[in-house]
Amino acid sequence: MRVWILLGLLLCLTAAPVSAGFLITEICPDGYANGDGDEYFVLSGIGSLDGWVITDGEGSVRFPPGTTATGEIIVAREGTAYYNIHGSYPDYEIYSTHPSVPDALFTGRFQMANSKDDITLLYRDSPVQSFSWPEDFSSGNGRIHIYTGDTWDERIYKIGQSRISPKTFTAESVTLFASPDSSFGVVDSVISNARTSISISMYEFTHPELAGSVADAVSRGVNVTLLVEGGPVGGVSTEEKGVLNYLANAGAAVYTIESTDTLPARYRYLHTKYLVADEEITLVLSENFKPTGIPLPGTRGNRGWGAAVQSPEVADYFLKIFSEDLAGYDIHPYVPGTEPLPSSWKDEEIPVRFPPHTVHNVKITPIVSPDTSYLIPELVQTAEEQIDLQQAYISEYPDGAQNIWLNYVLEAGDCGIPIRIMLDGMYYNTDGDTDNDELVASINRMAKRDDVSIAARLKLPDEYITKLHNKGLIVDMEYVLISSVNWNYNSPNNNREIGIIIESEEAAKYFSEIFQYDWDGDPEKLDIGDAKQIDPRHILVAVILILLLIIWQLKRRR
Repeated sequence: MRVWILLGLLLCLTAAPVSAGFLITEICPDGYANGDGDEYFVLSGIGSLDGWVITDGEGSVRFPPGTTATGEIIVAREGTAYYNIHGSYPDYEIYSTHPSVPDALFTGRFQMANSKDDITLLYRDSPVQSFSWPEDFSSGNGRIHIYTGDTWDERIYKIGQSRISPKTFTAESVTLFASPDSSFGVVDSVISNARTSISISMYEFTHPELAGSVADAVSRGVNVTLLVEGGPVGGVSTEEKGVLNYLANAGAAVYTIESTDTLPARYRYLHTKYLVADEEITLVLSENFKPTGIPLPGTRGNRGWGAAVQSPEVADYFLKIFSEDLAGYDIHPYVPGTEPLPSSWKDEEIPVRFPPHTVHNVKITPIVSPDTSYLIPELVQTAEEQIDLQQAYISEYPDGAQNIWLNYVLEAGDCGIPIRIMLDGMYYNTDGDTDNDELVASINRMAKRDDVSIAARLKLPDEYITKLHNKGLIVDMEYVLISSVNWNYNSPNNNREIGIIIESEEAAKYFSEIFQYDWDGDPEKLDIGDAKQIDPRHILVAVILILLLIIWQLKRRR
């Protein structure tokens, strides 16, 4: 009897592994390939796939007998079409198109509809998982839907986008700076002192002096790679073409990220403003490489914040992002044209009020949109003492929906936390009916009505600052956000953006002094409350109308 028991146990041990359970954890029913040949789903689990079937009601997919899995299995409609879009082959294809990709077994017609369909995962004819769209998620062209826990689409994914996890580092040192005061000196120094490599990811690059410094780096043997947005708002300017021509001809590797006639880019915009030098120093800014964003020393320009982080670990983190962005299907080598390098230009001279300041041994948490931009509202929600927010603009979400990030700030104010919000007052941020001036007025009316410590102001251009282009945040005089992330819907959800959260009381004090100067230092600042700002142009029109009325009345009396 014991012999038979032992034989039975031995047979159990040597038998095919029993399925431990599977789920569909990712699906893309509406791909980019013609006829959606690149549509796919991912089956996740460990064990035997015998008895597992995926069906859409019109067809079903299963696997050859004896197939086992040890993680994720990608099943595409057509392996070749999947490869043409993703740059790699799936584990299985439903319709045979490539000899190196194993065939799944199918019956009927299995093809996921773009706008409406349903999927059921069966194990030995028993339903294990069922979902449908648009009920469980909203499908869209190029949209990848991820199942985490019991939830679909915690984040919007598009084909080719990164999946980066948050991480915190301790940096040896961080040099803090601000535009217009001290940005050029720090940025130019990092470029000029680079020895081996410079990787630049920038929305716009029109700065002739910085272009000259980059070209000088190439001439001394530094490996320079530049990635820029190929379709910025208004198109690539003549000045930027001149810079790109100059750098490409100097020997820099220049690339653009942009859509084609057949494939949209992975991100709505590459809106980043960062640089990594020698795999050691990372520059993160709110400003583009433009004469107004990084003004020449002692000249007027934008208000923006920046930091030069000394840390090989932080540099490695950002270089991996840079490399992944550079490897996408939407990357194109720049072809130089004939536009010349733009002439040197600078604004009026100003005193330097805020020189650079270096802090040591501070914690740095990178922000990457759309992957980890959620860390910004999470930081707001941790506030216990105060929030100072300085933004170029804050806008509503599509269809007039409220801005969730702003709501978190205002909720903190409702809880008694002092809040100060400063927005740009340039004409293009105040001309519309729902722009910065209306938002400032609304916030101040709400604060007076509810008797809470919330104040909002516009920053007008003055003899020192051309415009407020910052995207900065200070929380509890301990955390500072420096980033390219605008407070609208697309920037955190659809753009590629970069930022850092610095945990340092010393850093918070440095930027708080700058914020305080901007808040108090301009005698023309607007503190809009119950009354809407009166536009000087409206006053001029009113005066002209009154004069015309007086002239008309005089003529009538004659």
